[in-house]
Amino acid sequence: MVMQRFKPLSNLTFKRHIVALALWGIGSLGYAASRPTVSAPVKPPVKSATSVAAKTNKTALTPAITQAIAGVNPTAVPVSVVNTPDGIDGGNDDNLMDDGADDGGEVDITSTAPIVTNPANQPNLDTQPKDTQPKDTQPIAPASGQIQQVALGAVSPVTVEKFVKMIDIIRQNYVTNVDDESLFANAMAGTLAALDPYSEYLDADAFENLRLFTEGDIGSIGVSVSFHADVDSWVFDDVLPNSPAAKAGIQRGNYLHQINDNKLDNTRTPQDVDQLLTGIAGTTARLLVSDKGRRKHLVVVQRTLLQQQAMSANIINGVAVVHIPVFQNNTQQQFLMALTKLNQPFSVLVLDLRNNPGGVLSAANDIASLFMNDKVVVQIKNRQGIQEVIRTHGKAQFADLPLAVLQNRYSASAAEVLASALQNNQRAKVYGETSYGKGSIQSIVPINDNEAVKLTVAHYYSSKGEKIDGVGVKPDVVLTGAETGWLDQVLADLQTTKRSNQFLLKPTPTPQSF
Repeated sequence: MVMQRFKPLSNLTFKRHIVALALWGIGSLGYAASRPTVSAPVKPPVKSATSVAAKTNKTALTPAITQAIAGVNPTAVPVSVVNTPDGIDGGNDDNLMDDGADDGGEVDITSTAPIVTNPANQPNLDTQPKDTQPKDTQPIAPASGQIQQVALGAVSPVTVEKFVKMIDIIRQNYVTNVDDESLFANAMAGTLAALDPYSEYLDADAFENLRLFTEGDIGSIGVSVSFHADVDSWVFDDVLPNSPAAKAGIQRGNYLHQINDNKLDNTRTPQDVDQLLTGIAGTTARLLVSDKGRRKHLVVVQRTLLQQQAMSANIINGVAVVHIPVFQNNTQQQFLMALTKLNQPFSVLVLDLRNNPGGVLSAANDIASLFMNDKVVVQIKNRQGIQEVIRTHGKAQFADLPLAVLQNRYSASAAEVLASALQNNQRAKVYGETSYGKGSIQSIVPINDNEAVKLTVAHYYSSKGEKIDGVGVKPDVVLTGAETGWLDQVLADLQTTKRSNQFLLKPTPTPQSF
């Protein structure tokens, strides 16, 4: 085997290497109690030449790293900290807002401070008296624009040496040349993915997409899709009028078989499909569509800016049914507008949270506040065990309105918070199946101007302190059969519900102000 000449690490790669190791040292605390979620293929063991390479003096252990792993004058690597806007949701994760909570999956708390074991000029919380620990749930953060120092003295020297030696072996012996950027990017991605399903490394493209999302530049084609088990296909449930999809000829009830090069089957989640359908405004999506499985054809749709997902509402035998597709900053306003457009009185309300992946957590609290006065909605706990209790706010507009919640296995995150809060406070009966079980909060931690880490920093629990993450919310009434018939089952069960009052919203409702 031809041995490749050792190439010294670039200064940028070295810094990213140090940051990756620092993050590994922090993340390994959580990893010890978790199971790996990385599905990367296992490479076969290297040949005998590996042992030769392992003994070579051509090592990447520079004096700076040697000092760091020895704990002697540990090298402090500056990590810039920037603040992301409130109320972003990169997909399926939750954010905390300063005034309560915010949901962001993908996404995340508004503080973007790195979580470090003992940041410079900060007291060690583990050695401080209990009454000196901070009372809020935000991680320690420097003022905006300051530099946070990350020391490597806490990382095991043996761990660092093994990691660097492994990189050295790959660079000298792997069958093809692999650049340092790819090696370290994959190392960071694998480390974070092993922590939990929601922590991840954001490369330049992913970080840019997140930035565009926060600025409102992420586009949509204006559809809602879900998997229908009875036909074993993904189906367009809603197509917004005058949307890119509608203009391209896509109709409600059409089947969706493929998005770009990604075939769709029952292993996909609504979050997967939604992520494939959305993208930067102006880009296109190639869809393989059919009329209920017949005459498959390719449709190219250009994504445009659709700031908010539509909220649909209808009334059936005096029962108002409102489907909330996602929780966004103006969800309460949209909810009230949807009820107003019914222009009919109703005496019972069904909140349809099926396929709702979550979103802004404070928006879920806004909806809960329409139905409950001063009740606990969710509890949030971080690494230090610091707890924050979030309650409803304002005067409940529909405190006496009979209420039901409909959920499925894809109802997640903020949707689960709302369902559990209404259920635990005996405000609503929950129908359907056990929900997804996503109860974690992520924070965006920039590594540099182009890359970042999305890291789980807290979990939330139900109003009774029950775990949601990995467990979900169990329904009061389990529904069976095809999901297309679930609403009929709920309506039939509600026929026995006592209806004392009727509600009719005026054409120009004024949402509660807080």
